[in-house]
Amino acid sequence: FYLLIPILYDKNWVQKKIENQLLKDFNINFSLSSDISYRILPSPHYSVKDSKILKESDETSSLAKIKVLKIFVSQKNFFEKKKLTIKHVKINNADFILSLDDIKFLKNAASNKFSNKKIKINKSNIFFENDLNETVSIIKISEAIFFQDEKNLLNLFKLKGKVFNVPFNLNYNRSLDSLQIEEINIIAKTLKLNI
Repeated sequence: FYLLIPILYDKNWVQKKIENQLLKDFNINFSLSSDISYRILPSPHYSVKDSKILKESDETSSLAKIKVLKIFVSQKNFFEKKKLTIKHVKINNADFILSLDDIKFLKNAASNKFSNKKIKINKSNIFFENDLNETVSIIKISEAIFFQDEKNLLNLFKLKGKVFNVPFNLNYNRSLDSLQIEEINIIAKTLKLNI
């Protein structure tokens, strides 16, 4: 019964609380729809349909459209709803639309500390657009994850996907110490490519 307490929370309050918590924890501006449901399995989480990630500079245009966003919450404080905290986030079936300006923004964002809470992305697409808003390439993401490794002081981003029907893995590490060393590793076994 304890795990069912969040069902009693007001949906408008939950929507605002989660949006604010996501911005605070991940520095990502999510716009959640009102289609929010609470589930207890596999662990307590809110499932939100048809959400967006908004661009920093322009809150009317989106960086991504997400079909299913799952926000997993800590089970410690269900009696005190104001202490609702996020454990990690899963993004399923999203379409990320990136232009050259967005890539520059993401590069700058990678120089800041990621959250130590993980964001996992499954079964999604990245559409790269040119200056005329024409899609020039598509990356199909089977899975991706990014978070901060506090123990080793690293920002980590790992992606498994396909581009032009070629499967590849991309690993990105950035040290958070004074050296701020970046390392990008791209592996495409079918092309015998390891950069």
